Amino acid sequence: MWRFFYNLLSLMEFKTTQKNKKNIAFFIKTNPEKMTQLFNQELTEELYKKQVTDFFDQRQNNYDTRYSIERGIRLVELTPIEKGQKILDIATGTGIAAIEASKKLNKTGQILAVDFSSGMLKTAIKKIKQEQLNNIELMQADVDYLSLTDNSFDVILCSSALPWFTNISANLRQWYSWLKVGGIVAFSCYSENAFLTPIIVRLCATMYGIDLPNWNQPLGTPEKCYQILEKAKFREIKITTEQLGAYISLEEAKNWWQGNPTWINPKGNPLQLLSDKQLQTLKRAYDQEIETLATLKGVWQDITTFFVIARK
Repeated sequence: MWRFFYNLLSLMEFKTTQKNKKNIAFFIKTNPEKMTQLFNQELTEELYKKQVTDFFDQRQNNYDTRYSIERGIRLVELTPIEKGQKILDIATGTGIAAIEASKKLNKTGQILAVDFSSGMLKTAIKKIKQEQLNNIELMQADVDYLSLTDNSFDVILCSSALPWFTNISANLRQWYSWLKVGGIVAFSCYSENAFLTPIIVRLCATMYGIDLPNWNQPLGTPEKCYQILEKAKFREIKITTEQLGAYISLEEAKNWWQGNPTWINPKGNPLQLLSDKQLQTLKRAYDQEIETLATLKGVWQDITTFFVIARK
């Protein structure tokens, strides 16, 4: 919220004085279009990353679901890993990919598993101890500010987390520098049509003219994945598309979005522009559309997943 008022004051070229409080209130009331622009501006990196960290901290005890485990294991299965290699697992979460990679290394080599969520790492620690693995080092850090030696890793893994990054192109260039020549980057991401995201995005646009950012959009097609890797100078790009979707209950599908103004995305959260009444109307429309998708098996949730592998 402080960012919003900072931008507002900058736009109005006001100094923060007591006299301007009434002027600010008047501006808010009489300039709805400017207000929309301000709310739609990108979140500051600090605020956004705190939101992401809090979100995953809260999920430390229920993160390991069927598909989160399946996608992490599948990524490692598709990645050429050899005994004795040095691996970097970015956004390791509860350590799903790191643990599977350790097994593939047959407990040789070395794995550095990094995440900025202390809650997720607590779960990872427990799992690694249970598996009695000694070649995984866990580190709590923001990978954007991580100082690692160039040309030092054979493989860099990132299971489903890359779309959360604020500058994907810059991150891939950095990862490229950390890899040895011939080294491999392997990540997974989702189709822009995955999950129930497209429904709420479309309803926001048609009902209120709001451009709700789709978390999966930046890497949401094989073409986008290929192009962004090519620009980062990666070669031998291979993309495997698999469907990890499943039928979920009508209640689960309705609860996928609960009608609150929470929407974590580096491009901002325009849901905050809506009043409580508008959110309630949007929620009813969302539930009604979900009901039209219900079958005897439940509601199909598409989870088209791209497993992307490239070489330096």
